[in-house]
Amino acid sequence: MRKILLIVTAVLASLSLNAKVELTPLFTDNMVFQQSCLAPVWGKAAPGAVVSVTPSWNGKTYRSTADSDGNWSLKVETPRGGFKKYSVTISDGDPVVLQNVVVGEVWLASGQSNMQMPVESWRAIRTNQEDIAGAAAYADVRLLQVSRSTGMREHDYFSADFDKWKESSPETVRNFSAAAWYFGRKLMEELRVPVGIIHSSWGGTIIEAWMSEGTIGAYPEMSAPLALVKSLSDNESQREKTYEEEIAAFTREANRKDLGKIGGVAVWARPDFDDTSWKNIRLPNLVQEVWPATNGIFWFRKTVEIPADWAGKELTLSLGPVDDFDETYWNGEQVGSCELWNKAREYTIPARLVKGGKAVITVRCTDDHGNGGLYGASDLLFIQAPDGRKIPLDGEWKVTLSVSFKGMPKSTAREPNMPTVLYNAMIRPLAPFAIKGAIWYQGESNTGRSFRYRDMMPSLILDWRARWGYDFSFYITQLSGYKALNDTPNEDGWPELREAQAMATQVLDRCGMACIIDLGEAEDVHPVRKREVGERLARLALSNDYGRKLVSTGPRYESHQIVGSTIRVRFSDVAGGLRVIPSGDFAGDRYGIRNERVEKAESGVLSGFQIAGPDRVWHWAEARIEGDGVVVWSEKVPHPLAIRYAWSANPVCNLFNSEGLPAWPFRTDDWPGLTYGK
Repeated sequence: MRKILLIVTAVLASLSLNAKVELTPLFTDNMVFQQSCLAPVWGKAAPGAVVSVTPSWNGKTYRSTADSDGNWSLKVETPRGGFKKYSVTISDGDPVVLQNVVVGEVWLASGQSNMQMPVESWRAIRTNQEDIAGAAAYADVRLLQVSRSTGMREHDYFSADFDKWKESSPETVRNFSAAAWYFGRKLMEELRVPVGIIHSSWGGTIIEAWMSEGTIGAYPEMSAPLALVKSLSDNESQREKTYEEEIAAFTREANRKDLGKIGGVAVWARPDFDDTSWKNIRLPNLVQEVWPATNGIFWFRKTVEIPADWAGKELTLSLGPVDDFDETYWNGEQVGSCELWNKAREYTIPARLVKGGKAVITVRCTDDHGNGGLYGASDLLFIQAPDGRKIPLDGEWKVTLSVSFKGMPKSTAREPNMPTVLYNAMIRPLAPFAIKGAIWYQGESNTGRSFRYRDMMPSLILDWRARWGYDFSFYITQLSGYKALNDTPNEDGWPELREAQAMATQVLDRCGMACIIDLGEAEDVHPVRKREVGERLARLALSNDYGRKLVSTGPRYESHQIVGSTIRVRFSDVAGGLRVIPSGDFAGDRYGIRNERVEKAESGVLSGFQIAGPDRVWHWAEARIEGDGVVVWSEKVPHPLAIRYAWSANPVCNLFNSEGLPAWPFRTDDWPGLTYGK
């Protein structure tokens, strides 16, 4: 018996020696530790295994014992930052050695597409090409790209692009967040220490997706979406399989309901079918022009006159692209079909089907998402004979909706816009890795519910801080200008969301905001000037976290006073004084057009203010700078009551401080806006 025990003990010891600890991509070669702190290190090992961590900067060994699930964690003391390269040995008997490790400042960058937008986006190729080419000079701006993933439950592990931290180089920065990389580059230039950026963002996402169940569950309107998330499998493949089964069942039922096609026969394609009760539509066009926000099965019909001498000849039928799927018929007989929404349809009409006189073309169009229909150019709609003669098909058609796809199942396999799913997969497994703070660029997807964002933005910050266990700094990127200019002052969700972002900085400590109202573009929600975004965020960190004496923000509303028919506004953060700064060469992109208001602003006239009297009707106002304030008036408002600045989706505004930082949008009224209560 004693001999058997010795053999078992030896085998177990051998297994232990041959095991390797499991680490997340946070702990790899090239990683950055936050300086001068107790930095958490954790991973997986065999239950009961003793894990040791030995960093070369002090030679100390720190130990932890894996619990019954194999989880272990400990904290190591980190030195002051610098460019010296270290190694870290992590072992449960079989060592893993992390090489080229540095110590400096670590920041988390998150949000939606404007944070995700890479240094070499298609619009910034020329703008940032020199910076990309010179990226190797900033090799110690280390990059960790969290792979986009969703989780129905909280995850302990995550995947990373390249599976590890990477040094900055022309190859690695190309597809890395531009705002985050320029932020890190500026910090490294000023602090002279390595900077680690953990980038975790996903374009087009709502803030609710980035919040934990415990936090988002406090919002009553989230109870149903949250229940859906909790009902789903955490396995992406299983969710995809479930969706495929659901959509197959839905499609079978939709086809069964389609009265235009019974028993596989397209009865609505028959030449003698009476379509007089159908609606009229001019093609090319989208069916949503007739049935707004509707998807489903649509039938189109058109009767044409075929010349007698075309009889018995093979014809070409061109329809242009059909979104999404089509079945096309000639006098009741199917002549083609396609399931590619962006492929132009060109079908052959067999000679045996071609007769002189009337012919009926019928298109059964299935539009399962977004907009749909026969939407191509007019000259793509025609019938052509072998000799080149054509009959145009653009113009009047008949159309009807056979089956609405309301309630159609949606794939949840890779759907990020559900509560908690991005927090679970892309934020939760990052904690409690030691970071100095976070930068955030998100909100575009929440402008329809801006009023609710007043609560959700602070809630997210507190949520993340609770997960990390300390109040790290959090810097918000305020939404830039976007969309067409409005002729008269109006309500819009975009300025209301900017206000909600600013409010977070007023209710939370260690929270700031970079105003970029001057960097937006009328026709693109993704403004190209991300270097300025990153550097303005870096100003906040340098001033608030690293003690640099610099102006970190543009002018902010401080107070106002009504004096007769004028309103006098005072600002803080004016630096060397208030300035009017036109957009110059950038004005065309920023505003999209050059109307009278734009011309005045670009000529140096202070712009962007509007005032209202007791009737609450807003009017554009005149304004002039006086010291640290602005005097505002309008001949249309003899008794002003309230004032707003830069209060529209894309405001024409040009007030800055001497550091070239724009004044924050603001309003003095508290009247309910467009998204109040939503």
